[in-house]
Amino acid sequence: MRLVTADALHEFAASCLRGVGIGAADADVVADVLVHADLRGLDAHGVYRLPAYLKRVVQGMAGGGDAVRVVAGSGAVRRVDGGSALGPIAAVRATDLACDLAREHGIGLVAVGHSTHLGAAGYYALRAAQADLVGIVTSNGPKAVAPIGAAEPFLGTNPLAIGIPLGRHGAFLHDMATGASREQIRRAAAAGEPIEPGIAVDADGNPTIDAAAALMGSVLPAGGAKGSGISLAISLLISMLGGADADADIPLMITDPPQRQNVGHMIVVIDPWRLQDRDTALARVEDVIDRVHALRPAAGVDQVRVPGERAAALARQRAAEGIPVPVKELLRWAESLTALGLAEQAEWARTTAG
Repeated sequence: MRLVTADALHEFAASCLRGVGIGAADADVVADVLVHADLRGLDAHGVYRLPAYLKRVVQGMAGGGDAVRVVAGSGAVRRVDGGSALGPIAAVRATDLACDLAREHGIGLVAVGHSTHLGAAGYYALRAAQADLVGIVTSNGPKAVAPIGAAEPFLGTNPLAIGIPLGRHGAFLHDMATGASREQIRRAAAAGEPIEPGIAVDADGNPTIDAAAALMGSVLPAGGAKGSGISLAISLLISMLGGADADADIPLMITDPPQRQNVGHMIVVIDPWRLQDRDTALARVEDVIDRVHALRPAAGVDQVRVPGERAAALARQRAAEGIPVPVKELLRWAESLTALGLAEQAEWARTTAG
């Protein structure tokens, strides 16, 4: 394991993206989203994803933000065509547009189609919350989850993230997937390790802890029928509003031959101060958080926390001490970057691995 500073990891990712033709500003956006995930411990959405992003750009299946544009809407709602941009580029622009609409109208809804993987949905909800607004963010993706009652995958692990400004408590951030991460299962399979029970089934629909068997089958919805319903609702809304493909029709990020994705996102931003006096409302939510913190902890728990606090604490720690990156991961990056002709960046990864 090697500790890499957030700044160094950001510059590495941005340099790789610039190296395959992504403009500097767009490269910084994507790097920021990836490093945000690594800082908060969401490693499967961090720079781990970079080789796949780069490969899709080189294949012509994704790119920068030149083609991102508003194609429909009026008042507080807009539909954005992502132009096959890397998902973070389209999603950041959609989030910022939704924030502008919320400031003008009190609420803004932006639906996105023809995009790609957006990374950690919480990044965008937190972006709104840090702008003193409420953010609600969803996205769909390739099928991985078997709906309740099904023995085969049909839904994505469609995330839902909610960010709320909390005054002296910073921001509330709940960022959840509606199914177990296939990337985590893939990493377990590569390491020859079992997965947690109850998160996946094999190709015959039988429960399994064998990661390789799970990859041939389906992951299960988080929370059973409730998670299954939320995931389907997300898929329906994004297809209806953003014009994205159904989850079952979206190809995986890396396929042979490569295929374009039509992933969708939906960002809703609310200006809460249109409805409540800001100081009064913040005092109310600050009191709620204080009372949650004061609850008697269960056995083995040091303190009751609210969503986002543990990840925020980890982000502060990693910002100070460095982000842990496995040596095997650095060497994988070096191999991928060499194949893409990014010799300087490959050497950085190889040297950092030691």
